[in-house]
Amino acid sequence: MRLTAGWTLAWLLCVATLCIVAIGVHARLSQLDFESRMQLRATAIYGLTWFDERGAFHDEVLRKEPGVLDAGSDVWVIAPGPPDRILLQPGQPRFDPASPAALAASVLRRGDFAEDGRDRRGRSYRLQAKLTYDHADRPIAAILVLADPGARDAAQAAFVRWTLLAVAVLAAVGVLVGNALARRSLRPVVQSFEMQERFIAAAAHELRTPVAGLLALCESADAGEAPPAQTLGRVNRIAAQTAGLVDKLLLLARLDSANAQLANEEVRLDLLVEAVLPEDGSVSLDACESVIRADPRLVQIAVRNLVENALAHAAADGTREPVAVTVRDRTVVVEDRGSGFPAELMQRLTEPFVARAASPGSGLGLSIVQHIAQLHGGRLRLENRAGGGARAILQL
Repeated sequence: MRLTAGWTLAWLLCVATLCIVAIGVHARLSQLDFESRMQLRATAIYGLTWFDERGAFHDEVLRKEPGVLDAGSDVWVIAPGPPDRILLQPGQPRFDPASPAALAASVLRRGDFAEDGRDRRGRSYRLQAKLTYDHADRPIAAILVLADPGARDAAQAAFVRWTLLAVAVLAAVGVLVGNALARRSLRPVVQSFEMQERFIAAAAHELRTPVAGLLALCESADAGEAPPAQTLGRVNRIAAQTAGLVDKLLLLARLDSANAQLANEEVRLDLLVEAVLPEDGSVSLDACESVIRADPRLVQIAVRNLVENALAHAAADGTREPVAVTVRDRTVVVEDRGSGFPAELMQRLTEPFVARAASPGSGLGLSIVQHIAQLHGGRLRLENRAGGGARAILQL
C-alpha cells in the first residue's frame, strides 16, 4: 500500500501538472486565435474602405466581399465630430454599446487598441479598435469591431471538462497500474520470505528428529537399557547424518544468498564428473571431452547429489542395473532404473525438503542441484524414463 500510495502521489502530481499546463496553453492559444481573427477583420475593413479627396467614405468593395461584415461580430466605422458621423454600422447589432462615438474618439486619441467591455444590457464583448486615414494620411475615423467572447469561453470550458475527465481516467488507470506494479515488484520478495519461512520450518522439523533420537539414546544409556558400545555406535551414526544435513542446509543457504560467488574457471566437465563417481561398478560413464567455465566445486557437488540420489533409489528398489551417467557438451545426464519420480511431486521436487514418502534422503539434494544450475545460467530437468526409472538432466 505504501508503494501504491507513493506511486499514486507522484502520478497524480505529474498528471495534474500536465493538466494545468494544457489548460493554460489552450486558454492562451484560444485567446490569441480570437484576437488574431478580430485583428484580421479590422485590417480587412481598413484595406477594403477608403476616403476620397472630398472626404467621402467608400465601402463598396467591402460590401462585395463575403464573410467580412457578417462574421459573428458588429462592425462600426465612425468619424468623431462635431458632428459625429457614423459611416458604417451593423444592420442588426448584437451589442448595445453606451456610446460608439465616444469609443471612436478614444481611438483617435490612443491609436489602435483592444479591450474587453460590457454594453448597456450587461453583455460582455471584445473590442478591436483601429484607426483609418483620409487621402492625406490624416487620422479621420475609427474602425470598431465588437465580437462575442462567449464562443471562445465555451470552447475553453469544454476543453477543461474533457481534460479533467481525461485526467480522472488517467489517474484511475495510474492507481491501478501502480498497484499492479507494486504487487508485481513485491511478489519475488514475498515469495522469498515465504520460502525462507518454509525452509526454516522444514529445517527445524528435520533437525528435531535426530535431536530427539540422540536424547532418547542418552536416556536409554543412563537407564542402562543398552550396552554402551551399541549406544555409542548409534549416536555416532545419527550425529554423522545430522552433520550431513547441517552441511547441506548451510550450502543451500549460501547458494540462495544474493551474495553467492562463483569461482569462474575453465574446466573439463567430463573429468570433473569422472572424479566424483564411485569406482565399485555401480555407475557407468559415457563422456565426451567438454570444456566449460564454471565453479568446479559446485559442479561436483551437483553431480554427486544426482548420482547419490539415483543410487539410493535404485538400491531401495532392488535394481541391479548400474546408474548411467552421460556427459555431452555442457550437459550431464544421470539415469537409473528405479521407480522414477512421483508424478504428483514432479513440479516440486526441486524445492527444499520435498521428497517422496519413505525416501532415504532429506529432500535437499535436488534443491541444491537446481540452485547450482541456476547460478551457472542453466537448469535442472527431471523426467521419468520409458520402461521405468528416472532421468535427471543438468544443463550448465
